[in-house]
Amino acid sequence: MFEFVFGGAMEKINLRERILFTAMRLFYNQGIKSTGVNQIIAESNVAKASFYKYFPSKRDLVRECLLEYDNYIKKKMVSIVLDSYSFSSFIKKWNAAIKEDFQIRYRGCPIAEACFHLDTEDPEMMEILKEIVDGWINLVMQFLQKMIKNGKLPSDIDVEQVSRRMVHLYEGAATMWRITNDERYIDDLEYLMSRMLEA
Repeated sequence: MFEFVFGGAMEKINLRERILFTAMRLFYNQGIKSTGVNQIIAESNVAKASFYKYFPSKRDLVRECLLEYDNYIKKKMVSIVLDSYSFSSFIKKWNAAIKEDFQIRYRGCPIAEACFHLDTEDPEMMEILKEIVDGWINLVMQFLQKMIKNGKLPSDIDVEQVSRRMVHLYEGAATMWRITNDERYIDDLEYLMSRMLEA
């Protein structure tokens, strides 16, 4: 999906996806408030009627972009959860995935990036963002519960707290990297996550 967002060949995808992926690229690179519907229509190479057929408003498009970003991130996380055989392998794979994203004009977490541009007075959008983050926490919780069940982690850890803190660390590191362009924040992320279970 990000190959389309970051400029891959889009002629083979349908109109809705072309609009969606163009908007995702523009929102991510320019910000939501700096990107207008007319620019999205022009860069998608679609008719205005086609745009409004799929997305009655810019707000509807923003909501769909958030959900698509979330799908991308969750697919990566599910793959990491399924491929990880220990807590340390999970952390290494998660950090490797973040560094892999750096190779494609990474500007930080797309959900956080969008959140900085959204109206915090919009309860529906804020609820969507909360559900997205809760979904990430649940994925980490599922992994930790799997490790406990397999005897690879102690059964007395607070799974919800550790999961929430890991997502917190991820967002903090991605934001600090975005501010400073210093990859050491991602290296620190691996170090800090690896010590998450220490008393």
